[in-house]
Amino acid sequence: MRKFKIIICFMIAVSGMFFSGCINHEPSTTLYIQSQYERVWNWILREVDPPIQFRAVQAWDAKIEPPETGIWITTEPWEIQGRAEVYFRLSYDLEYRGAIVLALDPWMVFRKHLNPGLTVNRVYQDAGGDGLLLIPGKDPESVQAWVSRLVQKSPGVFPSDEKIWQECENNLFRGNRFLQGAQSYNWQDVFFRLMGNQQAWVYAPLSVIRNYSNSKKAILEATAFPETPENNQYSLHANKILWAVPVGSEEDKEMLDKVLVWLKNPEIQTIIADYLGWIPADPYGIPYDPVSQSSHRNWLTASYVYVVN
Repeated sequence: MRKFKIIICFMIAVSGMFFSGCINHEPSTTLYIQSQYERVWNWILREVDPPIQFRAVQAWDAKIEPPETGIWITTEPWEIQGRAEVYFRLSYDLEYRGAIVLALDPWMVFRKHLNPGLTVNRVYQDAGGDGLLLIPGKDPESVQAWVSRLVQKSPGVFPSDEKIWQECENNLFRGNRFLQGAQSYNWQDVFFRLMGNQQAWVYAPLSVIRNYSNSKKAILEATAFPETPENNQYSLHANKILWAVPVGSEEDKEMLDKVLVWLKNPEIQTIIADYLGWIPADPYGIPYDPVSQSSHRNWLTASYVYVVN
């Protein structure tokens, strides 16, 4: 009988400890990280202090929905309909369809600081002109970036007819808009020309410039893609946008509010952007260097932001 009482007391004590732990335990959740960003995100989490404990940081294929409540960290929160997905005033709202913008990789025009800026006439006249307009023709993303610019009817307005996009792509290297032979160029060829003695411009993602190892790249400046004179607004092409998407029931999402507030913090977004080589979405985030700062200003003042499929 005495032994039975001891067992009962032990079970009560353990139950009390478990119950007390449940009361004091902070809610935990899973971060589902798009697989190509898992390594970077693990570095980020080693540097910052999240407001709640994550049950897991799990790599995730963006095409498959995570099975549990949590937060998706992804550049593909939804499927793009058509060639371009356009967001109006995204840098003001900083969220879209319940997803929070964390960081982005913008396309900008880069040139040596002593060179003149790229003009509208130089862009839209395929007869060519002074200076070298560079493009790594072997890079499909660069080709699509230029096609999106040339078919854009006005900032944020794109044709829905696929034939228009395809025709523009087919004719992209005809004429003298780009340096002769640019269709066979890679990024190494482009940088060799960009850093040479001639005036030159290249339209490129910020991350490409950030990853360029030449120490002389400090002479480069970043400017917005020139819009036609009749436009008083302009658009920014984002190579990638990183989103945080809370998933689960409304009750579940309330539990995730602390994490979302944390992810909106400009200091956290600055760290995320620096690890990726991008810019923070928040206006109070601190860009890494002068070209990042110019890109950040462009992001904050662009009426439209778009990504190309």
